[in-house]
Amino acid sequence: MSASEAQVIARALFDSLTGAAVQALRAAASVEGEHTTERVLAALPADVSREVKNLVLALGQERRLDRLPAVAAAFEQMTRRAGARPLTGEVISATDLNPQQRERITAQLVARYGSELELRFSVDESLIGGLIIRVGDQVLDTSLRTRMAAVQRNMMAG
Repeated sequence: MSASEAQVIARALFDSLTGAAVQALRAAASVEGEHTTERVLAALPADVSREVKNLVLALGQERRLDRLPAVAAAFEQMTRRAGARPLTGEVISATDLNPQQRERITAQLVARYGSELELRFSVDESLIGGLIIRVGDQVLDTSLRTRMAAVQRNMMAG
């Protein structure tokens, strides 16, 4: 399994677990009228996690069920921040790029992938010319080395 496949599966698990907990906390916080432990537990989905139930029970014992809306909002905000990991990218060039070139490439990639993109620039003289751009699990290889290898393969195949 590749690292990108593992990341996709891990992301799905993270979204599933935190999404279910956020929904359960929203349901608990939406109880109208007096917040009693029984009413809040009854408002929870049938498949709610043990952790959410324990939280409701603990808040009920402390007579702090009125704080559930604030807890739900804070948890939702935390999961959004935790889930929003920055996307990393790398731009490899045959020669060092000047600041204007870096800014133009950065602007184009941010427009495509979003403002959370973290770029790193490096030089690999073996490319001869062109760029290799990697963002997440996507690769755009416009290097002269790759183009020449493709021409060579085509000549040998034909």
